[in-house]
Amino acid sequence: MLKLMKYEFKKTMISKFILLAMTAIGEAIFLIGVFAKWDKGLRTGIIILVLCAIFGVLYIGVESLLVFHRDLNTKQSYMLFLTPKNSYKILGAKILENGISILLTGLAFIGLAALDIAVAMVYLGGLQELLDFIQMVLRHIQVEISVSSEYVIVAVLLMLASWLLTITMADLSIVFSATFLAGKRFSGIVSFLFFLVLSFVSGQLTGMIPFTYGDMMYFVWMFLATFIQVGIFYLAAGWIMERKLSV
Repeated sequence: MLKLMKYEFKKTMISKFILLAMTAIGEAIFLIGVFAKWDKGLRTGIIILVLCAIFGVLYIGVESLLVFHRDLNTKQSYMLFLTPKNSYKILGAKILENGISILLTGLAFIGLAALDIAVAMVYLGGLQELLDFIQMVLRHIQVEISVSSEYVIVAVLLMLASWLLTITMADLSIVFSATFLAGKRFSGIVSFLFFLVLSFVSGQLTGMIPFTYGDMMYFVWMFLATFIQVGIFYLAAGWIMERKLSV
């Protein structure tokens, strides 16, 4: 499994290095803005970091789907399916690598944000002023986020878990397209509709959680429901691959 995960990581390594480089540039501009009290640089650095955090996590998931689609529909990874590894291990390695990448990326940005806030508290005269400034920047790029919420870290982790669930549903839709719809017209459209159905059912199930948003028990149950669904969709995709996939 570890070798398979390492193989999956290598496929997406370049994009991760690009994200790291963009983040380093944004962080450098932010720190220059803090130390030099350069408002424009401070604003630019925050915008770059916010965009890297949002679109970086999103792209990590999307890229995994693109790679998985190529694996199933081209000869790109033909030898992978000839190894003595069953479909559950191959798909599991993809999902685990993607989930770990999403989690580590999210945690890295949370840690970086905490560090930047600590630095800015010293040089900008207090936390509230920084939070107000960040709120202004987020409104400037039309992103509505409450940075003062005590649940912000848990909420971010839940969003990362929800994104992994979305990716797993999309993986199942790709497997569905590559098996039952292989070579058929409009297979992409049907596969997308299948994904929408899965998303609707998932949303209905999570909507039955008897707690309101903001209650800590809501987050606990949401995490539980999310990972149960990830497991179900993973097992369903692996089962179909084992019995119906032809490479």
